[in-house]
Amino acid sequence: MRKYILILLVALTAASCATLRAPAKLERLVNRVERNADRYRPYQWERVNRQYEALLREYIDNYRTYTISEKQRAMSAIGRYHAILVDHGIKQGIGFLGSLGSYAGGLLDILRQDAGAVEDFLRNVLGLGSAETKSALESLRKRLAE
Repeated sequence: MRKYILILLVALTAASCATLRAPAKLERLVNRVERNADRYRPYQWERVNRQYEALLREYIDNYRTYTISEKQRAMSAIGRYHAILVDHGIKQGIGFLGSLGSYAGGLLDILRQDAGAVEDFLRNVLGLGSAETKSALESLRKRLAE
């Protein structure tokens, strides 16, 4: 009798110690990120992205060992994760653009006073050619005159 109980305990211990496979880990990570994405700070995003990349590598390295169902779960999790990143990026961009509103008046004044700086910016930073630069400046001058 002891022998059977011991075998049962060993089997239960082995089953409880078994690690999750990458598709299940990806799902867990994405579920956690989905719940907390709006509260993450930049360092938390860095940590989550490193975890995601490690799980993605694990998934790719063992791709042939997964069932069709596991592959579907993993691909769903991967798609959801990228959708979360896009959503977070859009929210960050909107927040940044909203904060620019307070600087808009000062920026317009600078643009009105120094068209040469704008031309340099368009040519050197954005890489616009001479004809494109002239066209963009003319359009900007018309808008500023309004």
